[in-house]
Amino acid sequence: MISVPEVVVERVAAAAGSGESLADLAAKSAREVGADGVTAVVAATFSNTERFPSLAVRVAASLGLPSSVAAFDVQMACSAYPYALYLAGRLAADMGGKVLVIDGDVQSPFVDAGDHATGGIFSDACTATVVSADAAAGSRFDFLSRCDEALTCSSSGPIRMDGFKVFSFVATEVSKFLKDFLSAGPSPDFFAPHQAQPYMVRQLADGLGLKDALLTIPEETKNPGSCSVPMSLALNAEKIAGSRVLVAGFGAGYSASAGIVRISGAFEGRVS
Repeated sequence: MISVPEVVVERVAAAAGSGESLADLAAKSAREVGADGVTAVVAATFSNTERFPSLAVRVAASLGLPSSVAAFDVQMACSAYPYALYLAGRLAADMGGKVLVIDGDVQSPFVDAGDHATGGIFSDACTATVVSADAAAGSRFDFLSRCDEALTCSSSGPIRMDGFKVFSFVATEVSKFLKDFLSAGPSPDFFAPHQAQPYMVRQLADGLGLKDALLTIPEETKNPGSCSVPMSLALNAEKIAGSRVLVAGFGAGYSASAGIVRISGAFEGRVS
């Protein structure tokens, strides 16, 4: 478990996909949150069609940010958002500014429509989060990863998934991972997990004793990937302002990630 200066989430914008490229969705969500005071850009994605420039560099250029801004991508699929928040918090603390976190994927080109395990599950979306750090308080994060073939995707797709094995992983290893994480400190006010599948997420929250704290996205949104976590924050903006939230990702890898972050009292969330 890692303790860091408190990661503060100030703003989140989410854009659902309807045929746009990942770069266009990322730029759209980034413009919604703005770039004032941004000293770094971290992009979490597995679906960037370009090997380089990185998505983060593309977004920084679209916002007119100076070349001195640190910009790089992170690839951890379903678990990516807490990883990105951890890195953003460290950068914000070290650089003394704000960090823009882009989290999103255009998954449709990587889905085999004829595959009953994945054909109707995944969707396209992208989010932008503005993060700052508060050295007077603390956040904590933890991570889990091990190689397994139950959920894979080659460079050109398609996504392949053994749904039973993935469900079992979440119900056992991820549940224990999060219980151990929660036992190390005070309970959060809200729980924002990756929205992989509604029933799975409800069962996970219930097992953690966080059923009433669960933040969700509409079921018709399906599974937009790791960005389902910040999307749930944006959709519940008024309710969560000023609170402490457990953000969690899990899935491909296998992998899991968790972090306790503070939502700014002036938090803004936008969804388009």
